[in-house]
Amino acid sequence: MLAENVRHDGSERVALVTGSSKGIGKAIAIEFAKEGYKVVLNARDEKELSEAVNDVKKTIGANEERITYLAGDISQENICSSLVEHTIKTFGRIDVLVNNAGIGGAQKSVHELTSDEWDYVIDVNLKGAFLCTREAIKRMTH
Repeated sequence: MLAENVRHDGSERVALVTGSSKGIGKAIAIEFAKEGYKVVLNARDEKELSEAVNDVKKTIGANEERITYLAGDISQENICSSLVEHTIKTFGRIDVLVNNAGIGGAQKSVHELTSDEWDYVIDVNLKGAFLCTREAIKRMTH
């Protein structure tokens, strides 16, 4: 069971889950939704993300308005800012951030990797988590 989904002021909690179009991220989004949270999903691929949103909605009930999404690559600072702003604009708050997005990178031997390919892995897996956290904390603490 997740943390209590209702705040002391009676409002529903809001969770933002990056990397939530499939796998663990999608499962996390489903569990938050089942527990009554309003949920924002995020991933790079808009088609996969839209399908995941539909799956979450089917799991908790059709036409659910507590679920939304914003596609985008969290290695980009403007996407992280937009993601948090979308969450605030849609649901008025952000209570939980799950930095689930991550990539393995190019499927080749280390000696074949370019520095740009390596940089992209670092940008998504580390920088993206930092940027999303920084933007969310700005809104969570004010």
